[in-house]
Amino acid sequence: MKETETVEFKKSFAELKAGLVSIAAILNKHGAGELWFGVRNDGKAVGLDAGEKSLRDLSQSIAAHIEPRIYPRVDIEIRDGANCVKVSFSGKDAPYFAYGRAYMRVADEDRQLSAKE
Repeated sequence: MKETETVEFKKSFAELKAGLVSIAAILNKHGAGELWFGVRNDGKAVGLDAGEKSLRDLSQSIAAHIEPRIYPRVDIEIRDGANCVKVSFSGKDAPYFAYGRAYMRVADEDRQLSAKE
């Protein structure tokens, strides 16, 4: 696996804010994508400790910080023997905002859009 314009990796939930920005950026350009927690940028699964509370907190953060609202699928998947969290999302109501700002995916990074854009 590797990062692309529609796939983003985050090593842990400590990178949640950046992950939510990536969701908005991917939605604005492609309308659908995946965000993985427990996977390094190079695609190597390092895993994380994720229970039902972690998944619920993640889902609540997505609902609270992404507008318009989306309803992603959040699953625990085993990659390379490690527990990882996969967030699959899609939406057709662009522009999407994370934390009140709009972003666009360019290669494997997220760029903030200006008011004019």
